[in-house]
Amino acid sequence: MRHTPANTLQRGITLIELLVTMSIAVILLTIGVPSFIDFMASSKASSYANDLLIDINYARSEAITRGARVVVCKGAATAAGSDCTTGHWEAGWKVFEDCNDSETINTATCPDRNADGAADDEEVLRTHAALSTGWTLRGNGGVTNRITFLPDGRTTNIGTLVACNGTELSVGNQTRSSAVVVNVTGRARVSPDANNNGIPDDAASCNL
Repeated sequence: MRHTPANTLQRGITLIELLVTMSIAVILLTIGVPSFIDFMASSKASSYANDLLIDINYARSEAITRGARVVVCKGAATAAGSDCTTGHWEAGWKVFEDCNDSETINTATCPDRNADGAADDEEVLRTHAALSTGWTLRGNGGVTNRITFLPDGRTTNIGTLVACNGTELSVGNQTRSSAVVVNVTGRARVSPDANNNGIPDDAASCNL
């Protein structure tokens, strides 16, 4: 009859060892999960701000190229008659040619570029979908509703637009945000939340 040496016997986990392991896991989760959520919120805020910055720069470039006014404005609706006064930026935005400076998508108001003897419709150049639930995107001053670029690339719409998480990915009462600042020359830049206080460096608050 063979006997298994005592030092090769398999031994189970004791209750104390299991409790210690679980305690360590809880501590790691307590530390790691909020940090991960905070990182995700910061990344998402930056992503929204950069999306808007890209479309603002695109609109400015198109205004110069076309020699016509081009608008970036809140609201994702693109049907004829859609304007820039409904809802908030977080519902999405659009970029369109505004030949008659009405801040509304119109038909038969642009020069006859296709030489068919009739005025052309204002063209919708880009759209952006709504932000995730729990996020806001609000503008102050001249950018509350829209930014209109003139053929020389300038704009009279100056101000700050802030992307802010109100409920999604929030850590306690702390929010994460990022902002886009537009100046009179038509130049725009992203303003981050460098001190992580939930308010972009160039904004007075998160939800403008």
